[in-house]
Amino acid sequence: MRIKIHRGTKEIGGTCVEIIADNGKILWIDLGMPLTDKAPNVEYANYKVDSLLISHPHQDHYGLMEFVGANVPIYLGELTLDLINSTRLFRGLKPQTGNFQIIKPWQQFIIEGTFEITPFLTDHSSPEAYAFLIEVDGKRIFYSGDFRGSGRKNKVFNKLVANPPSNIDILLIEGTMIDRKTHAYLNERSVENAIFEIIKIQQNLTFIVSSSQNIDRFVSVFRACKRSNKYLIIDIYTAWILDVVRKQSPGTPSLEWNEIKVFVDPRQLNIIKDNEFDNFRRKVLVNKIDNDIFNDPSKYVLFVRCPNLKLVNKLKHRGTINLIYSQWEGYLKAEKLDKNSTIIDKIKKDEEINFQTIHTSGHALTSDLIKLAKAINAQTVVPIHTDSPERFQSEFNKAGLYNVSLWHDGNEYLL
Repeated sequence: MRIKIHRGTKEIGGTCVEIIADNGKILWIDLGMPLTDKAPNVEYANYKVDSLLISHPHQDHYGLMEFVGANVPIYLGELTLDLINSTRLFRGLKPQTGNFQIIKPWQQFIIEGTFEITPFLTDHSSPEAYAFLIEVDGKRIFYSGDFRGSGRKNKVFNKLVANPPSNIDILLIEGTMIDRKTHAYLNERSVENAIFEIIKIQQNLTFIVSSSQNIDRFVSVFRACKRSNKYLIIDIYTAWILDVVRKQSPGTPSLEWNEIKVFVDPRQLNIIKDNEFDNFRRKVLVNKIDNDIFNDPSKYVLFVRCPNLKLVNKLKHRGTINLIYSQWEGYLKAEKLDKNSTIIDKIKKDEEINFQTIHTSGHALTSDLIKLAKAINAQTVVPIHTDSPERFQSEFNKAGLYNVSLWHDGNEYLL
């Protein structure tokens, strides 16, 4: 068998791994949209492939999957597909079409009569993310996907470390955090506590900027609000995401909980105007918030993708407004600024705003990368999803791991 990494050996995002069996069958693992325009050529997405395996619903892992065509089987989790279509719904796009095959954690299946796959649920900022054990032609490959050991699902990371797959020939392991500074907040509990300390004494409104699909972070914010007797205000898109996730995780907070209110944007309300959304739309309208926020803004926390400038300016006279940025700070760098991050950057510079960054990564720290690699004890470790492979190798060497091999995009390796 042969392995080729089309993209990811020197880059975070745009991941695509190809495995070619001795019988000629071709499996791809992930087919992501690149996060950088340094090398925008993605013509490999049009190459022949027999099947595609998607690890989780982040665009840098699934964003190009429509290129494989309608007949190629695409294996992914049910929640992953639901979240992909949720994003499309609120962007005014039709649901994703394809030959989708639903997979479940730890349930083994066979692709093309050739590739034996075991999915392992991982702890990541996506509510459903998988690592994969791929067995083919007598070889065993472990693909870590994106993972961490510091989230609210860290028990699955600990379970994997305690009971790792054995006799692994190649470990393809992400290395996002290798060259990034360690956050002040090392886990979701510390994020929750830091947010709580700010909002419990707020005299005005607090905005929290984060991703609606980062359910771990939403739970951290919700718990901080509940502890401080604040109402958490969400938009219709976030309410929809919570509804989708609750199908598999009934304990997830929802818009029907007393502590959660919905801000009704007419544009989002128009998206759910059809009859198929009747039940959800009723729940939104029953739990909507109107002008109460202006009567006593200190009672409310807004979970948003981007603060509303008009609301910020309208409430500034009521005291200090908090803006808690709970995402990767790299999005606020000049080269990454989009419409939303430009607004956030502007608010950040306002001396009347209390701006705080409270975030922990959805990716593994170096210590957890090493912990997993030592547990799996593969013959060869290949870093992927990293822009610092040399640093990765150096850090692993310091930990006594000398089996790191640095591969190159587009090269084929015989196993």
